[in-house]
Amino acid sequence: MSREPRSISCYIMEGEGEEKSLPRQRQQQPKILIIGAGIAGLAAGKYLELEGFTDYTILEASDRIGGRIWSVPVDDKGHKAEMGANWIHGIKSNPIYKIADENNLLTERELHLNSKNIYKSEAGEIIHEGYVKKVDFAYGIMLSSCEDYFLSHIPVNEEESVGTELDRLIDQKLVNTAGEERNCLELVYHQRKLLECCISGCDSLYDVSLSQFGSYKELPGRHLEIPRGFNAILDIVRDGISDDKIKLNTEVRCIHHGDHVDIPGGSECPPDMICVQCENGELLFADHVIVTVSLGVLKAACDRMFSPPLCDKKLEAIHHLGFGVVDKVILVFDGPVLEPPIKRLHLAWDPNIHTADNLRERWFRKIYSLEVAHDNVLVGWLSGTEAMYLESLSDEQVMEDMEKVISIFLPSKDIPKLVKVIRTNWGNGKLTRGSYSYVAVGSTQEDIINLKHPITKTLHDNTKKPVVLFAGEASHPTFYSTTHGALLTGNREGARICKFWKPHEAHSTKYADLGLSDTETTEDSSSSDDEEGGHGLCFL
Repeated sequence: MSREPRSISCYIMEGEGEEKSLPRQRQQQPKILIIGAGIAGLAAGKYLELEGFTDYTILEASDRIGGRIWSVPVDDKGHKAEMGANWIHGIKSNPIYKIADENNLLTERELHLNSKNIYKSEAGEIIHEGYVKKVDFAYGIMLSSCEDYFLSHIPVNEEESVGTELDRLIDQKLVNTAGEERNCLELVYHQRKLLECCISGCDSLYDVSLSQFGSYKELPGRHLEIPRGFNAILDIVRDGISDDKIKLNTEVRCIHHGDHVDIPGGSECPPDMICVQCENGELLFADHVIVTVSLGVLKAACDRMFSPPLCDKKLEAIHHLGFGVVDKVILVFDGPVLEPPIKRLHLAWDPNIHTADNLRERWFRKIYSLEVAHDNVLVGWLSGTEAMYLESLSDEQVMEDMEKVISIFLPSKDIPKLVKVIRTNWGNGKLTRGSYSYVAVGSTQEDIINLKHPITKTLHDNTKKPVVLFAGEASHPTFYSTTHGALLTGNREGARICKFWKPHEAHSTKYADLGLSDTETTEDSSSSDDEEGGHGLCFL
């Protein structure tokens, strides 16, 4: 894949209509701290390394790199399953696809051109393909209709949800159907909505903003998996970042970023720098800090993680944006379960039964399909309340419940023995607090833009130095919830630092190949976040 080079506008600080002077070229290396060794943090480090900014350290709270990218072995044959990121979402202009393609990570993939998906009801009966195609066609039109509110600037109440709109549209589609046909169509529609919950990362589609649904940009092309595991992408992105640049098991407690930094213990912060206080008591000083922690962590810890507190706009953005829980349950059997060419068993649960409050009796009804990861490995996805409940169960309870699910949808089949279950823990994970972001009811794309604005310090020459910068999937206005969005934001913030120290190169093609349009408008702020006025960074 190739992309046309794009230029980036110079980093201009504006105040009261006058352009401030740009920082002069400095000879010393700025000190940079990157919080989080997920793909955004690694991308930022790699970008800085390639641009000659080598005095950086990546602080990672866990004992591994990767964040929400995590491939784990499932057997002794080298097979892996993805605990987190699973797909390359689209091909055209996708930097993740470009990395995979240029490094031959996709040459082993099975194209599954002859693969087959089957839909079954709780009675174990196959739902006719004609019903499925009818729903697929109508459902695609419905989703496009929901997206049009944003794309075509159609006025709609910000409190309206995608779930409410889909209910209205489905009722219209089913008005002239009845009997078995209506029942089968309703089952497939329900399955599609469970799938959409996992795609959006929400508990319910009633949580997703209708007015902003079209803000997410789908890249053209197929959705691909990486046979060797998504970790292979990490290995390539982190290539060139030496081991001593990554400090594992180093959790950050607070970022002290004010004009007058009060540091615990009475230590003095060097002029124009900020201090990062770690949970182990270590104090680190830096010119810039790139924060790549998840939106879930920001929601849980932003009140104590920044001193002084974040500005109201950023706090409101963190509060308003959605951050959901999507988990996987990975089933390992002692033999193949679904016969080729079947790739996926779609579970058409009846939404009109088993609605008891007892989650133990219904948590698994949120699983919309079981997909063949390997001959003897099936993977199910689920979201929201039921996913959180899954995290609370023991392995024995999960195995018992999933054996029940298998017996419901494959009642007459001689099923191999279920020997192991692996499930994710993204919701309760202290370092994630969820899976990925979405634009929730009551929030807008503007919240994402406010989230990604850096915190600045005004220097003696009146230039503004971006001291706390924000990256990660939740800070990309159109590619939120994706690995390519996360990677692009790491590049974006790396470029922001490079351009501050190399203003004479701002109009060159030096920082060109950073991905798709990610426009940031200039705006004034009266808070600690860019107190002295607005600024802009555009990928043109």
